[in-house]
Amino acid sequence: MERRRHFIYPHAAGSPLIRPHMIAKAISQFRILRTHPGLWLALGIGLALKIVLLATASVSFHSDEAVLGLMARHILQGDRPIFFYGQLYMGSLDAYLIAASFAIFGQTVLAIRLVQVILYLATLGTTYGLAWRITHNRFAATSAALLFAIPPVMVSVYTTATLGDYQEILLLNNLIFWIVWDIFDGKKQSSAWWFLAGILAGLGWWSLALIIVSLAPLTLQGLWHFRRKLPLQKIAGLLLGFLIGAAPWVYAVADHGPSAILNAQSRPEGQEDSLAETDLEGSATQVTRLISLLLFNLPSLFGLKPSWSIDWIAPLIGIPLVMMYGLILWEFVRRVLARKETVFIQMAFTSILVGSLALMFTFVMFPSGGDPTGRYILPLYPLLAILVGEWISRQQSQTSTRPYRAWLTNGLVILLLGYNLWGNIRSIRANPPGLTTQFSEISDIPNSDDDALIDFLNSIGVNRGYTSYWVSYRFAFLTHERILLVPLLPYKEDMSYGKVDNRYPTYAEKVTQADEIVYVTANHPELDRQLRERFAALQVNFDEKQIGRFTIFYHLSLHVTPQELAPFVIPDEDQKNYS
Repeated sequence: MERRRHFIYPHAAGSPLIRPHMIAKAISQFRILRTHPGLWLALGIGLALKIVLLATASVSFHSDEAVLGLMARHILQGDRPIFFYGQLYMGSLDAYLIAASFAIFGQTVLAIRLVQVILYLATLGTTYGLAWRITHNRFAATSAALLFAIPPVMVSVYTTATLGDYQEILLLNNLIFWIVWDIFDGKKQSSAWWFLAGILAGLGWWSLALIIVSLAPLTLQGLWHFRRKLPLQKIAGLLLGFLIGAAPWVYAVADHGPSAILNAQSRPEGQEDSLAETDLEGSATQVTRLISLLLFNLPSLFGLKPSWSIDWIAPLIGIPLVMMYGLILWEFVRRVLARKETVFIQMAFTSILVGSLALMFTFVMFPSGGDPTGRYILPLYPLLAILVGEWISRQQSQTSTRPYRAWLTNGLVILLLGYNLWGNIRSIRANPPGLTTQFSEISDIPNSDDDALIDFLNSIGVNRGYTSYWVSYRFAFLTHERILLVPLLPYKEDMSYGKVDNRYPTYAEKVTQADEIVYVTANHPELDRQLRERFAALQVNFDEKQIGRFTIFYHLSLHVTPQELAPFVIPDEDQKNYS
């Protein structure tokens, strides 16, 4: 009995583990939360938009997302992938989170999307927190959070569907900024905060190079801030935390060698090309990437166009709003250079400026700059929302001398949110394609015919075969890997093929052993034509079925592989990709 009493009251009799002042502190924290109704408003609106997107099936499900679902399934079966299947970059943190969701909710597309919704709400909350930390102004914080709650359509796409650790990077950047700014400002002195910042930075380094948005400026500021006396013990804790967070990446470096990992991260294999940049060298390549940044990526970030199309969204409203964004950013740069703000605001603004410049420089210098969707500059949007919210709040603060500014600033917030909302509604109504992660029409295959294709393959009793990347992993996931179609066929209009498309070679062994196979293509009449010609040349009899955008070649009289068809299907220079 005495032991039990001391277990409940560890210090002394009558000295409970939960004391009155602790309860009072908890209540006060709850009151603090109640003083930020704008946060709850933004969270509610953001969640409502996500529910609408999911309920209307407006965000299509494609193979990149399916690969993450398959990774999560394999994690539950005991596998421990370090990177996205088929490559040595982009960590598998998202797949592990999805695996946890699968363990709770089952292995469904909705379970994948629930992880993204949770990450999105966490990023929204920390965006509000960062805006509040910088400005101590509820209107600024609420405006920033609302801009993230109803974002441009590009942000909606990549915070609903997942292509990897993009959302994790948004959240990690916010958390790292928050913790390290407080360290610089003297609010967090404990070594534990340094250690935690190191863990988050390490996780980001393993996950995706976009963590540069926070790491680059904060590293430079840290060297300057502690230039007179380096806190070596705390720095050691920071580095230890970084090694722990980046442990999977460190293990991969030890296993594959530093050059293999660094080359993969600087020149991603299988990277989609745009503006024909693969035919360019040197400065010309950087010029095309700069053009991609200015003409495709930044307009998507500002909401002027969706990520998958060059169609403008309400240009009569959008163009003036983009000009307004430009003026806000110019004033922001001017204020940073003028150094007229408090030390903390100057430090925060400098971080945002340097981080943004670092990301855009990386975009232009590395092959990812060929991607026109805007996803590689996605980490800039929370920072943009914070800057716009801060600028609007400063205009609001002058209402005492200029009363008309009150309705102007409120109207501006409503206009920005209305414009973003219309972009999302417009995309929801135009389904297909809806909100899609694909920027090439040939690879954008709607989900409307998925069940019909599965039913047909079931009816003929064949669940093995060959297809292209955008068909393969989607159906492997949807059928719990019962239907395995190996991606050894090209999907691009020029018939080129990248060996990275075959991301999980284990499937190929099972298909090779099958007695009967099918060929499934999608959106590719030229590939269909060449397959027919080659089957005829090899005297292979077959039946053909059209289901929506899918073409199925079945009842083949001979198990013929794509390697045997390759000289007629794929240009000679790409043959090496099959080996």
